[in-house]
Amino acid sequence: MRVSLDRFIIVAIAMATTFAAPAFAESAAMGEPWVLDSNNWQQAEKLLPEVVLERIKKGDYWYTVQPVDPEKFKANYSPQFWAATEANAGKYDVKDDLCGLMDKASGKLPDFWFGLPFPQIDENDPKAGCKIAWNFEAAGAQGGGGGATFTLNGVDSGGEYKRVKVAANLKAFIGRHGGPINNPENLRSAGILNVLEPTDIDGVGGLTKRENDWESQDKSWFYVPATRRVRRTSSASRSDPVAGMDIFADDLNCYGGKIEYYTWKLMGKGEILAPLLSPDPLVMKQENESRWMTTIPYFSAAFETPGSKGVPWLVVKNLVLVPRPVWILEGKSEDPYYNFGKVIMYMDRDIYRIYWKLVHNRAGEYFYNAMCAYHFIRDEKVTWTGVSPNLVVGVNDKTNRAALGGRYSEQFTEHAFPDDYFTLQTLTHMTD
Repeated sequence: MRVSLDRFIIVAIAMATTFAAPAFAESAAMGEPWVLDSNNWQQAEKLLPEVVLERIKKGDYWYTVQPVDPEKFKANYSPQFWAATEANAGKYDVKDDLCGLMDKASGKLPDFWFGLPFPQIDENDPKAGCKIAWNFEAAGAQGGGGGATFTLNGVDSGGEYKRVKVAANLKAFIGRHGGPINNPENLRSAGILNVLEPTDIDGVGGLTKRENDWESQDKSWFYVPATRRVRRTSSASRSDPVAGMDIFADDLNCYGGKIEYYTWKLMGKGEILAPLLSPDPLVMKQENESRWMTTIPYFSAAFETPGSKGVPWLVVKNLVLVPRPVWILEGKSEDPYYNFGKVIMYMDRDIYRIYWKLVHNRAGEYFYNAMCAYHFIRDEKVTWTGVSPNLVVGVNDKTNRAALGGRYSEQFTEHAFPDDYFTLQTLTHMTD
């Protein structure tokens, strides 16, 4: 199998760079679930991107829709998070020349923040899109870190044609519960991974570090054990496909880059059907003072579920759609080496997660969409819960192919990785 290793490593690390966000609340469903399919697609008009709705009309897609209590859904972030959000009112702004978060008092990028930087969004503010993007960054950075083993599956009309298995870990430095930690490299986050399958790339590893500044690119390396060489890679490869599959580095959480990489524009607001494992949290079990484990029901797809209706890449088990209010954003990179043109994203107006995105090429032509799904977690005593990414389904509507990323069946949350774990030393000795 021919694989562009540098592109794959950057993609897989980027897919690990947002993890479980601590929260404190009970999520409860209201009303009975119902099935959305080709017989009643009209009920989802203006509640899904048009390209997705067309698939439902044709019978390619069907979904279970689960009503939820909006207030209880919002309460999936902790009281501490919402208190910090309220305290942030008027504290931050964004730079005029780029989308950089700025402390109003100092005029500089803050060393640490927690809670949404912008509790209230004025739709008429020309900087609204950028401020919403920073709320997305803050909402996704609440967790101390964690890891999981997951697969990337390439699927076409005939079923699965490619599979890669990866183990990935992340450490968040800024925006986390518990306050600042030792951060000598001034990082926002660091991620490390190891390829487990297939055998011809088993042991390939990757490391990425995202610096807390306005202008630098991510620092990324990959390692090939056969040659025992480490190679630097470009952050622009986040827009390159993974191993010939229809999935990209910017797909987990529907955006995986620095906020400063894009220019952001608020296009409006609306309602969407948002993909989740369930509105109700999964129970974690504590292993030691810093680590919790969660067993997660598997997002089974049609290609691996005999007798299922729909296209092979459709997730047919353990996925529900819930109605949510969203911001509609346009993101666009000015990097000439970045392959995407404008990207339209549907982002939750309360918890600031992106559920769907539509990708255009640099000529302005639409070609690809991604669905980004999440699940909630809590500890046994219900002292904290969280929201975590688990599934990406990327669909190339030009080639009628797709890829599924994530779908891990077990996850750990870690609050105290060793200080020397996210280093080249670890990267080059993972397969020893």
